Amino acid sequence: MLSGVTRACAPIVLAFVTACSSKAMPHASPEAGALRPVVASPPTVAADAGTDAAVAASCVDDARPFDPATLRANLELLASPALDGRAPGTPGDVAARTLIAERFRCLGLVPAGDVRGDDTGYEQAFTAAGKPTANVIGYLRGATKPDEIIVVGAHHDHLGGGHLGANDNASGVAAVLAVAQSIRQRPEAPARTIAFVTFGGEEQGLLGSLHYVANPPAALPLARVVQYINIDMIGSHASTDAVHAFGAFAKQPARAILARLDDSFPTLNVGLGGHSVRGDQVGFCRRGIPYVFFWTPDNRCYHERCDTVDKLDLPHLAQIAELAGGLVDELARTSVDLVASKAKIGCFGR
Repeated sequence: MLSGVTRACAPIVLAFVTACSSKAMPHASPEAGALRPVVASPPTVAADAGTDAAVAASCVDDARPFDPATLRANLELLASPALDGRAPGTPGDVAARTLIAERFRCLGLVPAGDVRGDDTGYEQAFTAAGKPTANVIGYLRGATKPDEIIVVGAHHDHLGGGHLGANDNASGVAAVLAVAQSIRQRPEAPARTIAFVTFGGEEQGLLGSLHYVANPPAALPLARVVQYINIDMIGSHASTDAVHAFGAFAKQPARAILARLDDSFPTLNVGLGGHSVRGDQVGFCRRGIPYVFFWTPDNRCYHERCDTVDKLDLPHLAQIAELAGGLVDELARTSVDLVASKAKIGCFGR
């Protein structure tokens, strides 16, 4: 993350491209749900914006999304030496984006990136410090309130140069993927549309999320976004015995949901509320969109080479990811009028 800025990472299934590295890609656990590196080109899915993406092979039921073993296997791929920190424009960045897009595809998310020929892809291209990179975007269309949109995001980039970024922010990406899978495993579709986005160029100044806000996909108009959930650096709960849920102010609908959900996680110390001026929620908040930003302080390995998978507080990481997933699920289904709430109190609502 940026100096003084919080970050988070989420589990993802990555498709490793052979051109990305001459190093051998580490093997994930053979158990169900472990991410498996495969040789793949960027996936293309022909899908109407109003329907679920047709997929050749589904991975919806290949794992228990919030199982610590599943999360660890995915984190070991994302934060592997072979990807070398996923700095924008590097082979590791390309490999990570390809893996995330492949996971989105097999989870049945509708692509909402750039149009390529007759197809819409998952990637939204832009440049970060002169390097080509992209956001990765997929969504599930809501069943009864499809014009109300919840966006769940995490940045997938880090520093590179031996800085592997397990906490910052492979942890957030892994969580986003776990949340997407958990939603897909439910027997009924969510009422509201849920968009899942991983951003590039965060370390260069929130470039990916600011690009997204300035250039929202046609299928996901920003004016219809009623909530943004940011997940960044959720693997260091043990550092200060805390996870922050910035933006969950007293009058926000998300506050009451979180206050109830966190009772199911007695070992999590959840701080509700407070405003963060750094993180990928910034662009959304500037447009009056309510947010919740999950983040754990890291007093030991922030932007250091010791930010590796073995340093993560995996048990609490899994619980935070599940808490975020519960919030997303309830916001997508609640009878509370999120449109009216956004119009009345916007990003704050103290």
